[in-house]
Amino acid sequence: MPDTVSSTSSGFDYFEDPLYLSSADQPNATLASFQFDGHDFLGWKQEVFMSLASKNKDGFLDGSCSKPHVTDKKFKQWFRSDIMVTKWILNSLNKSIRENLKYVKSAEELWEELLERYGSANAIEIYQLKKDLGALI
Repeated sequence: MPDTVSSTSSGFDYFEDPLYLSSADQPNATLASFQFDGHDFLGWKQEVFMSLASKNKDGFLDGSCSKPHVTDKKFKQWFRSDIMVTKWILNSLNKSIRENLKYVKSAEELWEELLERYGSANAIEIYQLKKDLGALI
């Protein structure tokens, strides 16, 4: 099926299906303009989220595209999509961070681990920077 076709005669829109992967969706793709190296987590996170949302894959991050039971006919399709999202995120991390996270079991688990490790630290850093900037004015 060509990527330019978004629906069939049945009216099903493939691009609305978060499990749909086009031929352009390759595992070596990156989601951000820079690899996350421990700095600017908020900027990196925003770029990754926007990239995944544009591919209708943001549900893999928050669990809203939930894993079906292994007997469900959509399980293999979900599994392939989840692996692809996980791979894209891992490709957007520098090697030292990627090495510590490569054994996660899902994109959601990877995302939660990144938020836990780097999300709160950046909030504290931003607060301190704003405080320091305010003291300069």
